[in-house]
Order: sequence, then structure tokens, then C-alpha cells
Amino acid sequence: MTKAVLTAVPDVTRPLAAAAEGRVPNAAQALLLEHAALQDLLAVAERLTLAGHGRVITYSRKVFIPLTQLCRDVCHYCTFAQTPRTLPSPFLPIDAVLATARAGAAAGCKEALFTLGDKPELRYPVARRALDALGFATTLEYLEHAAREVLAQTGLLPHLNPGVMTRGDLARLRKVSVSMGLMLETSSERLAARGGPHFGSPDKLPFPAPETAVC
Repeated sequence: MTKAVLTAVPDVTRPLAAAAEGRVPNAAQALLLEHAALQDLLAVAERLTLAGHGRVITYSRKVFIPLTQLCRDVCHYCTFAQTPRTLPSPFLPIDAVLATARAGAAAGCKEALFTLGDKPELRYPVARRALDALGFATTLEYLEHAAREVLAQTGLLPHLNPGVMTRGDLARLRKVSVSMGLMLETSSERLAARGGPHFGSPDKLPFPAPETAVC
């Protein structure tokens, strides 16, 4: 006969009360909170949110500018990236970029959010040819140009989401943007193995993205 093993559930009353008062838990107390009921955690989180920020929610009105939907990665869950044959042009022409930005400004937007794939010229010859025709060697060079034009001609503040970058890329793009974003989907190498959602997506390996984040 197999004997049942009973595990005592830790008392989380004190850590919850301390958190509700705004006291930062130490490592041991924080680990205890994983045993708290979800509703109790949500109640404490709401209390702290209201105490710190009140009921005012701020946001920045932004217009999305899809500079390119081509990407060298093939994340299996992505609905943004497309193949060349499904797009009218590999890159959004600068006239279209500015027209979108001006429409956003007229609608009251304050920010231009540039969305794009990661280094599509490394995967698609058509992307390389399109960049050559535009007078740029890389997608990041064209992004820098487009962001500078939007800022100068519309006053919208560029926010850039270009993916994994070097320290030099970050320094160059910082001059034409107010912020840059990078998604850290995972730190798992397993997801990049064959059959995983990041198989064939070099920019989603666990190391390049964190290296960009700490630059």
C-alpha cells in the first residue's frame, strides 16, 4: 500500500500583508508568495497600483508605420511577417511613410511606431535589390533615414522596433528616435530546435536578444 505524503502549505499571511503595505519582500518572502491564492495576489496588486498611480491611465497616441513586413526569421506564430510574393513592395517607400505619418499627426498622434522584420536582406535577394534601389545597404540604414524624415517633417516622435542590434546600431538609431523596443520571447534553446516555434529564426536564439538589451 502506498502511503500518501502530506505537504504543509506555507502561511503567506504575513508576506501578503507586508506587500500590501508596500514593503519589498526579501528573497525567502517572495518565494512564499507563490503559494498565495490568485485572488489574494490580485487584491494586493490592485491596492499597490491605485496607491502608486491612482485611477489615471496614460497612453501615447501612435500611428503604426510598417516599414517592411519581410523578415529573415520564420517564427511559426508570427502573423506580421510576410513573404515577398504577398507584398506590393519589399519596403514602404518614403513617400508612403511620410503620408502615413502625416495622417497620424492629423488624427492627433504624437508618436510614430516603426514596425519591421529583422534584417530581411539577409534572407531575400529582393530585399537587397530594393535597398540598393533606395540607396541603402541595410534595413537599419533605411530605418534611420525614414525616422529622421518623419521627425523632421511631421514632428511625430519615432519609436523603433528593429530587432537584434549591435551597440553601434543602437547608438546611430538613438539620434533619430525617442525609444527602441525589443521583444524577449524566450530564454530557451529548446524552442529553437527542429519542430519548435523558433526553428530557423537566428534572431530568436537565447543570446543575441539579451546582448542587445544590455548594450
